[in-house]
Order: sequence, then C-alpha cells, then structure tokens
Amino acid sequence: MLDAMRNSLKSPFAVVFIGLIVLSFVVWGTGDVLKGGTGDAVVIVGPEKITVDEYAVKWRREVDYRLRESNGKFSEVDAKQQGLDQQLLDRLITEAALTAKMNELGISVSNAMVVKFARDYEAFADPFTGKFSDDQYLDTLNNAQLTPRQFEEDARADLGRQQLLSVIYDGIPSPISFTRLIMAYQQEMRQVETIFLPASSLPKIDEPTSAQLEEFFSEYSNQFMISERRAATIVLMSAADIELEINPTEEELRAIYEFEKAKYSKVETRSWLQIQVEDQVIAELVAKRLGSGEDAADIMADLKIAGEPLLVENTEIGNSPDDQIAEVVFKAEADASGVAEGRFKWAAWKVTAIDPGYEKPFEEVQVELKKDFTSEEVGNRLYNIMGDFEGARAEGMDIEEAAESQQLVAISLPPIANNGSDENLQSVDIYTQNPKILEILFSLDELVESHIEETANGDFFALTVNEVVPSRAPALDEVRNQVTLAWKAEQKSKAMRELANSVKADLDSAMAANDIVSKHPNSRLEISILNRYQPEPTIPAGLSNQLFSINIGQSAFAIAPTTGDIVVSRLQNIIPSPAIADANLMLLRSRMDQEVERDLESLFVSGLRSSYTIRQDQRLKALALGDG
Repeated sequence: MLDAMRNSLKSPFAVVFIGLIVLSFVVWGTGDVLKGGTGDAVVIVGPEKITVDEYAVKWRREVDYRLRESNGKFSEVDAKQQGLDQQLLDRLITEAALTAKMNELGISVSNAMVVKFARDYEAFADPFTGKFSDDQYLDTLNNAQLTPRQFEEDARADLGRQQLLSVIYDGIPSPISFTRLIMAYQQEMRQVETIFLPASSLPKIDEPTSAQLEEFFSEYSNQFMISERRAATIVLMSAADIELEINPTEEELRAIYEFEKAKYSKVETRSWLQIQVEDQVIAELVAKRLGSGEDAADIMADLKIAGEPLLVENTEIGNSPDDQIAEVVFKAEADASGVAEGRFKWAAWKVTAIDPGYEKPFEEVQVELKKDFTSEEVGNRLYNIMGDFEGARAEGMDIEEAAESQQLVAISLPPIANNGSDENLQSVDIYTQNPKILEILFSLDELVESHIEETANGDFFALTVNEVVPSRAPALDEVRNQVTLAWKAEQKSKAMRELANSVKADLDSAMAANDIVSKHPNSRLEISILNRYQPEPTIPAGLSNQLFSINIGQSAFAIAPTTGDIVVSRLQNIIPSPAIADANLMLLRSRMDQEVERDLESLFVSGLRSSYTIRQDQRLKALALGDG
C-alpha cells in the first residue's frame, strides 16, 4: 500500500495535492469534539492521549539524559526555566497526531522491522566485533533507564511515523534547474561604491523657539503622557542584614565540627581479588601465582578450584565479606598478595587498589563551617521574623504597625511608573534591582497589602499600595526638557535624511563619486564587493540587502548603527555566480532535497496537528512534573 502511495506522489500534481490536504486540515479538521474533562490525560489529541504517567516518565528521561550529558551541571529547575517541559509536550503532541493518522490509514510495523531496527542500531553493537550484542543491548537500555519493552514500543511507533512521513516527501526530488537557480542567487556578488558622511558633517541644531516647541508638543502630545504611578510602603526582610548579626564563636564551630566530622572525613577503602580454598598450602600456592600476575580464572581452572574468584571493590574494612580476611588485606601494601584464614575457609588474595582515607582538620574547614552555620541561622531567623510579622498582621495591625512590632523598617516609596521610574524619569533602585517588587506593586489595588513575597536574591518583602496616581496629559512646562530633546532629535533626523537624499540624487544622476565627495568635507569613498551572506563590516546589513534588490546605477542609503554615519551606496556591477560543475550540482541538489523534505514535513505536521482537537490539562501537567 505504501509503495503505491509513494508512486502516486512522484508527479508535480502530488505536491499540489499535499498542499490541499494540509489546507483542508487547517480549515475543517477531522478530529472529534471532546466533551468533559481529560481524565488521566495531560493532553488528548483526537483519539490519542498522553497520560500523566507517560508524560512523567518521558520528562524524567529527558532530565536524566541532560544531567548525564552535562556531567551533573544541569537540574530539573534548569530544564523548566529553559521551557523543556513545554518542548517535550509539543513533541509528544506531534507524535500523537502522527500516530492517530497512522492508525487511520492502517499503517503497521512488523516485528521483523523492529528487530532489524534494533540490530542496525549502532549503540547496540559490541565494541570489539561491531555486531549486535544482546549484552550490549541490555546494558545500553539500562543506562538509558529503558526496559526492552519500552524501547521496542517506542521503536515501533517511530518506525510507523517515519513510514507516514516518508510518503509525504519520497519521490519528490527538486529539479536540477531549481538547484542551479538557487546557487546562482546565493553566490551572486555585487560591486558598489559607497560614500560615508560622518554625523559631524550635519549643521548644528539650534534651540527651538517657543512656537516651534508648542507646535511639536501639540502634534506629538500622546508621546509625553505621564503614565500611571503608584506610591507604596514596603517592609524588607533581608538575609544580608541578618547575616551581619551572626558571628559564631570558635567553640560553637568546633562543636559542629565534632558532630559532623564524618562529613569532612573519608574512611580508607580497598579493592582486592580473593580466591577461597580448602587449606593453607593451596592458598599459598594460589597467592604466589596471583602475585606473579597470572589470571585468577586460569589459576582456578588449572588447580581445579571450584567456584569463581571474588572481586571486592571499594570496601571499608568493616563492610567486607569476611572481617578476618579484611584485617590482613588492610595491613598489606598496594599490589601485594598473600593468604589469610577466613571464618569459613582459607583465602588467597591480591590488593588491586587502595583509596586512602582522610580527615580534614578543623582549620581547613572552619570557613565552610561558618558559612553553613550562618546560612542555616539566617534562614531560621528569617522564617521566625516572617512568622511573627504575619501573626501581627493577623491580629489586625497594618503593615507599618506589624513592622514596628518586629523592629523592621517600613520604607515609604515615591510614586513610580510600571517601568520603575519616578516623575523625573529617574530609575528607582529598589525596583530596578528587584523586578518582583514592581510586579507585585502593579498587581494590587489601592490600599491593599501583599502577602510576603520572595525576591530573586532570596530576600523577602511585603508592601501596600498607598496611592494610585492615574495617567494624565501634562502641561508643556512639566515636560519641556523631554519635548526639547525630542524636537532636536527629529530635526537631526530630518537633516540626515535631507543630506542622504541629496547625495543619493547626485549618485542616481550618474555624477562621479569623487566629485560628490569633494562637495562634502570629511566624507570618504570606498569600493566594496558584497557577498549576499557575508556582510561587509562598514556597510549596514539593511543597506547591503537593499543593494541586492536594485539595478546597476541605482543607489540606497542607511545610517550606521554604531557610528551614526550616513552611508550612501551606488551599485556599479553585478558579478554573476561562477559556473558549477554537474557533479557539484548533484551534491547540492541532495542537500536541497533535504531542505525540501524538512519544509514539507513541517507543513504536513502543522496541518495534521490542526486537524485534531487538542486539549491540555495544565493541572495534570503540573502533577506529572511534581509541581501539583
């Protein structure tokens, strides 16, 4: 069935047909209208659903994978801050939509296809033979925290979706002529002559007259509206302030050190090879051969010793399988071998590794101890202060009275706009440094107190809105300085446009560039070859783009964003793309085909998603993420 579908899509009409299908998805859709709740589903996509458990498991895999890739420098909090939870959900929605369409079309995946996929999977190949290995298969899945059943179910679903998508773009190669046109477009270059006029060449802008200022203010009065402003009283509970009051004595820190000494020490561990035998004579023979470097399994086979050698790894003396043998082993030096009489049998042993223990002295960890003590004490005091403060408010005190009862300072703040600036357009530090305070201030009604909130740096605050000053249109005298600056900026802009248009008119009239430069002191002329995708540092990107859309002899201008210079360029010549060998064209067409495939797949998936009713339950999503 799939082959027939692919063959039918090899004509140009197929592309149009696919476009109509996608359009129909968007306009009409095919999914059923769902009623009621989503049950245990985070998302329902048509007939398919993604349950809380499924989403939670895949989220955990996603986080664990990134944790391993970053060597522990990544956390679940980082993942959520980067929006990976929603990216994962979007991916699962797309997969569910593809699965639904696959089931509608009756596309299935055989066991043989899944087996072949697994056997061809590089991660499952034995590193020595390069062939599929059952052990490597199980180890790889275990490391990825997947069971064989989960992997095979995922593989079956992926293979089915690949079949569906391959029908969309298989058999639709881009024409070689299309590739040739694209390369000609991309590799075309242009030769331009550019005149640079420094901003200093503009005439000096005089102060505006009263009439000019009034006319300008009248025309642009909406730009000078005074925004709504809010005055507040705020109570800050700062960790930094409390930290200054905490100074533990050396005796206190030593007491903590003794109590937590295990945190700053490590017991010696050893690894050794151990072979149990019936008597001392055989044990000494085995120990001698171990000491000479012979393989333990070979020794046991040669001496017909039953069982297998025991490898004891990274073990403390008190946690060893046999404490009598361990006592002897822990007295030996690295790589030494010997015998010991265990509780049940004699044993030959060989030390394979020693990880010596240590105990950091108090002086070495004193700073860390003080830091930990201070941090914990700050937290305790902060929570006590907040509890007492909230208790005082619960008894009927307002925010200022509650602050006074706890020896906290209530600060009155002047009216500010929602960008953190006061009536003089000056930023107020407490708001710019703590955006959370500004957010809470503009979320409350007048005379309403906030709950205790936490800032980004770990401080806490509560505030009340004392006054809401509504936005209003000011008189000219109130904003004269701002209006004057705006008027001068407009006059400068007009002067720059006039000068640029004057130079452009000269260039368009075919006047020699050197003659134009001589008319404008301090200007300079440059000749450049522009590449469509490699910007020329001195020519603004927007101007460069314009120069690739005009004809020879035409010109365009722009303002350099870094220097403020006026830059006027005239197109002198179009340098066509060099001829491309057929072999290179075929290689480039292959890349072009991949881009076409991605575009077609993106369009199809977008239309397919639109064809189904998609319902999300944010409460269940939060539950799956552990936030519910």
